Amino acid sequence: MSEMDCEHVLEMVWGYLDGEVSEEEYLGIQVHISKCADCGPRYQFQRRLMVLVEQKCREGPVPEALKRRLFRLLEE
Repeated sequence: MSEMDCEHVLEMVWGYLDGEVSEEEYLGIQVHISKCADCGPRYQFQRRLMVLVEQKCREGPVPEALKRRLFRLLEE
C-alpha cells in the first residue's frame, strides 16, 4: 500500500466517514490522518460535523427554509 498525500485524503474523507471506500483506501486514510498534523484536525472537524448533523436530524422535521438553503448550497 502506498502512502497517500493530503489532497487525496481530503478528497476521500467523506467516503471514508460513510464507509464507502475500499479496505485498502480505508487503511491508507486511517494511517494518514493519524500522522498528519494538517489532515488529522480537518478529519476530526468533519467527523464531528457529521455526528452533529445526524443528531440534529433525529430531533424532528427539518424546517423548510433550512432545506432550501442547504439545497442551494449543494447546487453551487
